[in-house]
Amino acid sequence: MNAQEIPVIGNEERFYGYITGLGLEAKYDPLYCGIPKLYATFEKGDETEVWIVPDWYLFRILSDHLVSMAETRESGEEYGYDKLWISRPEGSGWIVDLP
Repeated sequence: MNAQEIPVIGNEERFYGYITGLGLEAKYDPLYCGIPKLYATFEKGDETEVWIVPDWYLFRILSDHLVSMAETRESGEEYGYDKLWISRPEGSGWIVDLP
């Protein structure tokens, strides 16, 4: 990956693809309000994208989807419908939906 700014998952509904990983920044960064950065990796087509997860609420929801993806792939089942759409409507919590 190029040394570029990593985008943050936003409130607007967006298609992200198949979740393939989650990560937690290993070091303390006081410029980020003392909260370690959270990361999610998605595959879409032949590309892999890394996004910053803005809060641990969404990180927890994504972790459930990551476990589900691991179970589906290990079983050899079709996972074509496990693509994620993520949004956070105003005044609402995170919505992580499959197609």
